Amino acid sequence: NDKIAANRYIADFSRLIRTILSNMGSDYVNFGVELGSIKDYLEIEHLRFGDKFDFAVDVRGADETESLSVFPGLIQPFIENAIWHGVRPLENRKGFIKIRMTLINKDKLTCIIEDDGIGREASGLLRKDNHNHKSRGIGIVTERLLIISKMKGIHYGFEISDLYPGKKEKGTRVKIDIPVKIRL
Repeated sequence: NDKIAANRYIADFSRLIRTILSNMGSDYVNFGVELGSIKDYLEIEHLRFGDKFDFAVDVRGADETESLSVFPGLIQPFIENAIWHGVRPLENRKGFIKIRMTLINKDKLTCIIEDDGIGREASGLLRKDNHNHKSRGIGIVTERLLIISKMKGIHYGFEISDLYPGKKEKGTRVKIDIPVKIRL
């Protein structure tokens, strides 16, 4: 019944779909465009589940977004997992998702996605109840990183770990290497 929120949601969703379709055939896209699509995705999900999480995006060393291009679509599946399997199942509190991107060198940007959600173990137990869901996002990212690692002769990968190993709600931390190109 909230027409303003519905219009914002549709506009953000439309922009995200256009960006994804536009980037599909590209090996590299402008970093500002990829960052915009990540923020659009977060805004859309926040609009849907705003009572479940807040988020922050921090970019370091990649201030010149016009000269920086990145391999597209590698971050969104991990953010989706943080929302759907990490913070969305939380009860009695709002979760937080923090995304930090740091330019490491002329070939690599590191993205760290942290959520203070229920953690991988608890999420896995919940997923056992949903036998029909087949997640392919991380598998596709793995395949894409293997291909570009072979092409460039540089190792690109990702690591997933508990954010708070000693707590009941362990959260999750993902560190992913993003291939980049810098135009001089």
